[in-house]
Amino acid sequence: MKHWFVVNTKPRNEDRAASNLAGGNIEALAPKLRLRKYKNGRMIEVVEPMFPNYIFVKFHPVDEFRLVKYTRGVKTIVHFGNKIVPIQEGLVDFIRSRLVDGVATLEKKSFKKGEKILIKECPFKGLSGIFEK
Repeated sequence: MKHWFVVNTKPRNEDRAASNLAGGNIEALAPKLRLRKYKNGRMIEVVEPMFPNYIFVKFHPVDEFRLVKYTRGVKTIVHFGNKIVPIQEGLVDFIRSRLVDGVATLEKKSFKKGEKILIKECPFKGLSGIFEK
């Protein structure tokens, strides 16, 4: 019986590994994330891997183990000790349900004037304030 496993890919090889696995009739999911980043003095929209260097792969742990492990772009199958452990089927379904053409979009949080805010990252982490504009 086939199960979903997490596969560690070589750096920036998520799409390559997923494509090569698909060529071997192995189902793979390499979800992406669309977000805005500050680069070269301006905000740009980018699409990046949701989980850099990791993809989800559905395969039979005995019959297809070697095929997955030695696919170009794959570094290793995530394991604990000497055992590969399947993930819950519902997790992949949950991620898939939020994708449009393989990409999820982070929505920009909009604040209202007077709303209390808490800084979660950067040197000001932990400070709170009231949003002005």
